[in-house]
Amino acid sequence: MDKKIQILGMSQYLVSVIFDILNDNGQANFLDIFLNLKMKAIPQMPNFEFPYALHELGNGPDKKNPVIFGASGPKNKFPIFNYFKDTYKLSIKQFINVVHQTSYISKSVTLDAGCFVEQNVTISSQTKLGFGITIKRGALIGHHCIIGDFVDINPGAIIAGKVILGKGSVIGAGATILDGINIGKNSVIGAGSLVTKDIPSGVIAYGNPCKIIRNNSKWNIE
Repeated sequence: MDKKIQILGMSQYLVSVIFDILNDNGQANFLDIFLNLKMKAIPQMPNFEFPYALHELGNGPDKKNPVIFGASGPKNKFPIFNYFKDTYKLSIKQFINVVHQTSYISKSVTLDAGCFVEQNVTISSQTKLGFGITIKRGALIGHHCIIGDFVDINPGAIIAGKVILGKGSVIGAGATILDGINIGKNSVIGAGSLVTKDIPSGVIAYGNPCKIIRNNSKWNIE
């Protein structure tokens, strides 16, 4: 019997990751993909073809069944959420959290809806995750952190304790953020950066030590 999960929006590469994690967890063996944009792309499956249905723009998800995001990055997730909320009156309550079985999340951690946690992630005590967060493989998140809505944390990033990541921020692969640092809304921390002081909202910053390079003009989530 098919166990279906409804996918909102589509990254043609990420949906393969989504299927593998859902399948590993026993949550789904079939993806129902609903698009928010006109696109000709299909899921990329060079090694193994998983079963899916791709619903073109103009078709909405079933409100009785759970949904997750089919793309990462606040620039993608925020418009996807708004499209399905405005067009089909989709509720945040319909979003589920997906956490790969190899990841560890402390019992004192709280997660809002729509979070997607890949393999071998650790999230320590008393940390709070907002809505629509993506945490990719091998990321380590310390205690008493606050992670805002639509944040992306990329593979191998290390977030120390008491860190605040503002809404719509992106932490690059392998970046390290030290204790007590605040990253502002809609800011990007480049891959491999060492963040030793607070970073304001709406900027792109990278380096060791991390420095502001320019403003982020690609998205602004309020």
